[in-house]
Amino acid sequence: MKFVSSLAVAASLVAGVALAAPASALAPAKAAPAAAPEQRKFDISKAAQKPLSELQAAVKGDATVFAAKLAAAQAVATTNDDKYLIAKFRLNRALDTKDSAEQEAAIQAVIASGAASPTEIGNMNKVLIGRALNAKDYARAVGMLATYLTANPNDLDQTINYASTKIELNKPKEALPLLQRAIQLSTAAGQQPPEAWYRSAVKAAYDSKDYPTAIALSRQTLERFPNDVNFKNAITIYGVSGNSLDKEAQLDLLRLKRATKTMDGAHDYGQLAFLVDQKGYPGEAKAVLEEGSRLGIVKAGDAGALLAAATARTTEDRASLPGLEAKAKTAANGTLALNTATAYAGYGDYAKAAELYRLALSKGGVDSNLVNTRLGAALALAGQKAEAQAAFKAVTGSRADIAALWTAWLATH
Repeated sequence: MKFVSSLAVAASLVAGVALAAPASALAPAKAAPAAAPEQRKFDISKAAQKPLSELQAAVKGDATVFAAKLAAAQAVATTNDDKYLIAKFRLNRALDTKDSAEQEAAIQAVIASGAASPTEIGNMNKVLIGRALNAKDYARAVGMLATYLTANPNDLDQTINYASTKIELNKPKEALPLLQRAIQLSTAAGQQPPEAWYRSAVKAAYDSKDYPTAIALSRQTLERFPNDVNFKNAITIYGVSGNSLDKEAQLDLLRLKRATKTMDGAHDYGQLAFLVDQKGYPGEAKAVLEEGSRLGIVKAGDAGALLAAATARTTEDRASLPGLEAKAKTAANGTLALNTATAYAGYGDYAKAAELYRLALSKGGVDSNLVNTRLGAALALAGQKAEAQAAFKAVTGSRADIAALWTAWLATH
C-alpha cells in the first residue's frame, strides 16, 4: 500500500521570522497591509537581541562565521522565543545548504523551543514523519504517527500513512481500524475513498483472521467498485474464511464460481465435478470437466476416468428426466421436483429447471432458501435478470451470503 506524500521541508516552514537590524532590535514593525496577517511579536531577551540579529545576517554567509554566531546566540538565549528564533535560523541555513541532518535537528529544536504554534508543530511533525517514511524507518515513523494523530485525529493523509506503516510492520490487526477510519473520514468529507484502501482493509481483516469483517468489507468493496477482480476476491474470501458451509452450500458456491468464471484452477473444477457426480448429476459433471479441459485448466489425464464414467451415464440420465418431471408434478412434496430441476440445470436447460424449482416451492417439503438460491441461478443464467434478483432476495439465513454474491454479480453484468 502506498504512503501519502507528506509536506516537504519548504519555505513555508521558515516564513514569518524577521528581526530588525541590530541597532533597532525590538523596534515596532511597520504597519502591514489591511489584508495581511498581523506580524508576530517575539519576546526576545535583551542579551539575545544583538546576537540574534547577527545570526540572522549570517544565515547565507560563510559557514565558519555562521557557526560562531550560532554559538554566541545559544550562549545567551533564555526565553522560548530566543530558542525558537535560533532554531528557525538554523533551519533557514540548513535549507539553503541542503544539509538534511541539520534540517532535521533544527526542526526538532523548533518543536522543543516551546514557542512554536500548534499548527507549526503539526507541520514540522509531518515533515519528520515523511522523512522517516522515505527512509523506510517504519519503527520510528509509527511512534511519531501515533503521537501526531493523538493531537490531529482527523488528518486523513496521516491516518493512511499510519495504517500503511502498520502493514509494513506486519501488524494487520492494528492496521484494520485505521483503514476503516480513513474510509470513514474520506466518505464524511464527500470524497470517494480509493479502491486500494478498501482492498487493503479486506486483506488486513483476512490476515487478522477477522473473517466476518473480511466478508463484509469484501462485499462493500464489490458494491463500490464492481469489477471481476473484486467479485472473485469476495467469493474466495467467503469460501475460505472459516465458514462452516454444508455440502449443498459448498456445491452452490462452486457453481457460482463456475457461472461467473472465477474458478480457482483445476482444483475447483475437479471438486465440483466430483461433488455433482456423487449427487447423481452426471450431465453436470461431464459439462464441468469438458469446460475445464476446453479452457486448458483440467488436464485430460487428471480427470479422464471421471469424465468417461459421467459421459457413459448421461444418455440414460438425460432420457429419464421427462418421466421424473411427470412424477414430480404428482408427488406429495417438492423433493423430486427440486432434484429433477437441478439435473436439467446441469444440462444447461435453465428454463425447464426454473419451472421445476417453482414447482418444488409450491409443493413445499423442501428448503426454500436452497430452492430459491438455485432458482435465482437458473434464471440468471437464462438471462432473466429481474426475476433472478427477486429469487435471490427471498433467500434468508446462512444462504443469504451466496444469494448476495449472485446479486452483486448480476449488478455488474
